[in-house]
Amino acid sequence: MNTRNSIIGWSLALLLIVGFGIASLVILPRGSAAQTDTSNRKRISVTGRGEVKVTPDIAYVTIGVNTNAADAKSALNDNNAKMNALIEQLKAAGIAEADIQTTNLNISPSYDYSGNTPVLKGYDAINSVRVKVSVSAAGGLLDKVVEVGANNISGLSFDVADPATSLEAARQAAIKDAQLRAEQYAAVSNAQVGEVLVISETVTPVTYPGSFEQSRDMAAGSGAPIQPGQQSQVIEVQVIFELK
Repeated sequence: MNTRNSIIGWSLALLLIVGFGIASLVILPRGSAAQTDTSNRKRISVTGRGEVKVTPDIAYVTIGVNTNAADAKSALNDNNAKMNALIEQLKAAGIAEADIQTTNLNISPSYDYSGNTPVLKGYDAINSVRVKVSVSAAGGLLDKVVEVGANNISGLSFDVADPATSLEAARQAAIKDAQLRAEQYAAVSNAQVGEVLVISETVTPVTYPGSFEQSRDMAAGSGAPIQPGQQSQVIEVQVIFELK
């Protein structure tokens, strides 16, 4: 009797196990058995680099007025008058208000340190604006602002107004470079390059600084000589290829 009950018990347990197994198969997502495991694919990771040089067409320059007077109010009033004339000159030259930004406004005492004890000489007032201007107009603009009182010009830098075209060319060059590198490695490994699995990109602007110089005896109206140099748009791509 006990043997018979044991057989029946084991039979029920087996049916339950088989039943759960069938249920498990039924609830699997359709097509799961046909999914391809790509984790074992052979692959190769390479870095491609593309660089395109362009001539900048936009200049940024800081233009300011430094004034000195016996008292702070006089120094500021003198500075305000000259800065207003400078800003009006910028606008008259076609510079948009959005392209003129104040970057520094400062009033500080000035001392004579030639003796044993510092002696107050007066007060210095400084006001500067950062200006965006086309490279072709930059030289003439600097001449004009000097005429109305600008006596501090610095921080000249360059940029490209529309970098999209050069970036696209650099991107294509980077992809081609990555493809070539992958094919070279595959060739020495007796393999072939397959499809692209992953692409990541890094954009690195590389600037070749230009220069600005102004001569005292430069002919009026000739414009300060501006040399924008060149700017490189550099793109690096990390590409993972399948290796066959």
